[in-house]
Amino acid sequence: MAILFGPVKSRRLGLSLGVELVPKKICSMDCLYCEVGKTDTLTLIRAEYIPWDEIERALYLAKEREGEYDVLTFTGSGEPTLNIHFERAIYFAKSLIKKPIAVLTNSSTIHLESVRKALAEVDLVLASLDCALDKSFKLLNRPVKELKLSTIIEGLKGLREIMKGELWLEVLFVKGINDQPEDLRALKEAISKIKPHKVQLNTVVRPPAYRIAQPLTFEELERIMVFLGEGAEIITPKEKILKPLGIKEDLNEKILDYLARRPAPLTELTAIFGENKEFSRILEELVSAGKLKRVLHQKEIFYST
Repeated sequence: MAILFGPVKSRRLGLSLGVELVPKKICSMDCLYCEVGKTDTLTLIRAEYIPWDEIERALYLAKEREGEYDVLTFTGSGEPTLNIHFERAIYFAKSLIKKPIAVLTNSSTIHLESVRKALAEVDLVLASLDCALDKSFKLLNRPVKELKLSTIIEGLKGLREIMKGELWLEVLFVKGINDQPEDLRALKEAISKIKPHKVQLNTVVRPPAYRIAQPLTFEELERIMVFLGEGAEIITPKEKILKPLGIKEDLNEKILDYLARRPAPLTELTAIFGENKEFSRILEELVSAGKLKRVLHQKEIFYST
């Protein structure tokens, strides 16, 4: 695969030349809203997903093309820091490239000292933190089991303390999941602990991995921005917010889509779809049609495709 791509026009970075460090789609999360698609390999294991010689060649080529872009961005169709060569790639790029270096990350490995020290050397870390409550984190980001939200928040705090460049925190809101008052209060507390240079608010603007992921309105984002206070800004273009779908529209497809990756308990499904007669009826119809299975596990009902 070609691991160097672009440059592409980024609304935050200008002309960005990208370096892919993991193939599609190896990630530590399976976020409902992901524009890249559903996660194929859900893992926190760091490995040589792309060999060093390919990364080195890409960075030498990026050096030759330095006049074509504003920033070199380490990213991936997954989580770039899962590549075991991530730290080496950062230090090499900093020594070779004169343009600013940026990293896009879901923050899942920032608790690792070697990763945190490498990130501290770049000009800009664009890190995600969508939730500050465990329940919402599991519903929205669907992380690998061993990944703890508290570890992510502590890692971000530690990174901010040693950053030589800037830390921009991105929060992507999905309707009904991480936009509730208790979520916002917890998020504000986490932000005050981390102290990022910027807090950038976003919502669903491209087709998501799971159709259940619906956007907030621009006005709802504005209210959240006011609540979070100084340093918060909206990066979602107002005209690009996807039109939210009604809960009854294609509800059966959304349920099947959500359960296609892994079984979910009834409590999780009702938290997302709402506990109402329409949802219950469609769920039972899907079971009767043989499209869903109902399983009792440890006194809790799970559904699967």
